Amino acid sequence: MTEHAYTTADLLTEAARQHKAATEDPSFSGIGEQMEGHKIPSRGGFQWDQLDDDDFDKAQRAIDDLLGKAADVSRWAVELGDDGLEPEDHQFTLNAGPTPIIRVHFGFAPGLGDEARAAFVEGLGAAAAREMRLALEENPEPTIGSEAAAHVLFQERLGGWHASTFVAKLLDLWTSADTAHAEHLADAFPEYAAAIALVKKGQPGIEQLRAIADRI
Repeated sequence: MTEHAYTTADLLTEAARQHKAATEDPSFSGIGEQMEGHKIPSRGGFQWDQLDDDDFDKAQRAIDDLLGKAADVSRWAVELGDDGLEPEDHQFTLNAGPTPIIRVHFGFAPGLGDEARAAFVEGLGAAAAREMRLALEENPEPTIGSEAAAHVLFQERLGGWHASTFVAKLLDLWTSADTAHAEHLADAFPEYAAAIALVKKGQPGIEQLRAIADRI
């Protein structure tokens, strides 16, 4: 039997829920009111409400859009505060081409100096990048040939050309396979797995696959 009718985890969960609710769906007019009297960081002492009406409206709408897309980090915020840690601007990001796939933000104890913070972030970032590079070297991305690209495009009715009977049946089987069987097929036919993965990325992946298929 616990001393209270609730746990510390219950308190953290409820605090996070209320933190999230307090930041959700701000009124559009309220965003404009919050901007008034505040400086634009890149323009010294120049304030948002000193913009002309058109620029102010565009900025207000852009901020509204950013708030709508903001990630829910309420639980992190509550737990950082409960642990007495300070969030700060230090971060590192791992990209896949131009797209970020991992971003790590940090919270530090107040007594930890700037030099120690920077050294920790740089060291962790370097270690993560090294491990990612080694993993990619051990498991290189399979090269997609023009025929595999064309076969998958044809299977998805996106162009390309018809495959042999075996490959056509293989791709038909792939479309109905559950996750476990699809993984086995991917291990056995990595080139086709890579082509299918491009299709699943949507239009950019499809265009990339079409460009590969045209290399004949």
